[in-house]
Amino acid sequence: MRIRKKNLKGILLAIAVAALLIAVYILAGRFEASQEVAPEGADTAASRTTVKEEDDDTDAVSPLDDDGEATSTIYYNGAQYATNENLTTLLILGIDDYELTESDSYRNSGQADLILLAIFDNDAKTCTLLHINRDTMTDVSVLGALGDYIGVTNEQIALAHTYGSGLEDSCENTVTTVSSFLYGVTIDNYLSLTMDAVAVLNDLVGGVTVTIEDDFTGVDDTLVQGETVTLMGEHALYYVRARSSMTDDSTNLARMERQKTYMTALSAALKEAVAEDSAFLLEAYTAVADYLVTDCDINALSDYGSQLTEYTLSEIISPEGEAVLGDVYMEYYVDEAALQQLVIDLFYIPVDEE
Repeated sequence: MRIRKKNLKGILLAIAVAALLIAVYILAGRFEASQEVAPEGADTAASRTTVKEEDDDTDAVSPLDDDGEATSTIYYNGAQYATNENLTTLLILGIDDYELTESDSYRNSGQADLILLAIFDNDAKTCTLLHINRDTMTDVSVLGALGDYIGVTNEQIALAHTYGSGLEDSCENTVTTVSSFLYGVTIDNYLSLTMDAVAVLNDLVGGVTVTIEDDFTGVDDTLVQGETVTLMGEHALYYVRARSSMTDDSTNLARMERQKTYMTALSAALKEAVAEDSAFLLEAYTAVADYLVTDCDINALSDYGSQLTEYTLSEIISPEGEAVLGDVYMEYYVDEAALQQLVIDLFYIPVDEE
């Protein structure tokens, strides 16, 4: 099938910008940011079924009806709100796998380490990015051996993607879980990339030059602290992804700084490659498509690409909450009242009452 250059450019923009958004978010210090761990014995946030009440006059009312379905009109803190019908939403997932593979089981190893909801207001021409901490504890939809829904389990939201084959069904299960977490808001489309899609773009532009600020001894001995190198292939992956094996990066801060440096250089190289060679668009799309799962067709990807570049991009928002050390892993508990207010602000508009 022939793809028009205009559509191709939009598709590449959607994919490349999605990859860059992942990095930009990391770099801003928001993605898996270091957070204070609550003292032992401290109270954590309320469960997902509990509504935090400030006082009798400001009860937090969930934007769901009694059956758990999203409603078009709701009352919240004494005011009436209606669903904002001018919104479209794209869920961008960064999957922590080296390659895109289909599991022959009903479980897979690909966790959604980046969960970013792009909310496009087609009236105001703005795009708001809602980042959901991958450690958020919530009710995760569970798929059975036949791929059918069998219930929910309370665990990290990143694990929603591990149910299913690792392809469309896993993405759809993540969409279901994220929508439920946000009280049933509509998610129109998803776009999932394995994290090493960025490394593919790295090699297409001839490598990315950076100065090594950290000690990679034992991780990649070719990355010598203090030297300036051009990253290629697996060395780019080590540079961007290494953390647990780095003795000085238990907080993830050093990795975030590396990714900031890297993505700034990669972004500049991508722009230069597109300006110098019109064929680069097709080459890049063909290469990155191997790491992409989406329910968008060509036109939808093109539209999202245009919106991501033409709309005003607002600050990145994250639900308020508290990170605590669980039995084994970090767990993030949202502030329910704050989350409800956030959903109202992002997805609803006030209704004037006479």
